[in-house]
Amino acid sequence: TPYSEPLRKDAPNSMRNGAIFMGEEWHWRVWGDMLHSVQTGKPAWGHVHGAEVFDYFAENPRQAEIFNKAMTDMSVVTAPVVVEAYDFSGIRTLTDIAGGHGYLLAQVLKANPNMKGILFDVQPVIAGALALLEAEGVAERVEKVSGDFFSSVPKDADAYMMKHIIHDWDDERATKILRNINTAMSPDAKVLIVEVIVPEGNQPHYSKALDLEMLVSPGGVERTATEYRELLAAAGLRLTRIVPTKSPFSVIEAVRERSSN
Repeated sequence: TPYSEPLRKDAPNSMRNGAIFMGEEWHWRVWGDMLHSVQTGKPAWGHVHGAEVFDYFAENPRQAEIFNKAMTDMSVVTAPVVVEAYDFSGIRTLTDIAGGHGYLLAQVLKANPNMKGILFDVQPVIAGALALLEAEGVAERVEKVSGDFFSSVPKDADAYMMKHIIHDWDDERATKILRNINTAMSPDAKVLIVEVIVPEGNQPHYSKALDLEMLVSPGGVERTATEYRELLAAAGLRLTRIVPTKSPFSVIEAVRERSSN
């Protein structure tokens, strides 16, 4: 039926892997423990599993692969509207921070033939990225780098892109990631944060369901435009513009804050 079509793996904009992720017992049990998060402000994930979400995935490769495939599904839906909405021309080297298997990066590279990419993520994720990059025809233009963004990120790229990363973390840890990018970036580089902006007011919105997922799983948060501006400022960055797309996602562009001295 039309409603079940997105559950097929060969359907355009398939949500099969996302549906599998949402329906896994180890995921929905966390939602069932939401009261713990409401009462403590801490992720229910650690309360349920005895380890926080990304530590859990590091120790459970089968579950991690389900998660990574779900994130790739989301990128398949998001990438075309991001590429359409944001002008990536002029960027010679684009680093995708915590870019998973590199689907979004690959789409940007295909639309910009003179660009080179750096895919940065933890080692187990990077190890699984080659097949996708080869299938998309960009493997020779992508340098794969593994590491921990709480320690450092690759230096001197023209732009640093993050999709669905900053929302995973509270302000303190998100600021740490952004400061590390600030330290690594060249003076004229840009930071491109692809996230859902929470609208002002109290109307229903996709971002608010996502905010609950952040609450119970990694302990992150969805943010308003004002909150992103403040978060970036705390990391020495200045929000320059927010570029909407034909989806719930926007591209939040920032540059290094110029010293007044």
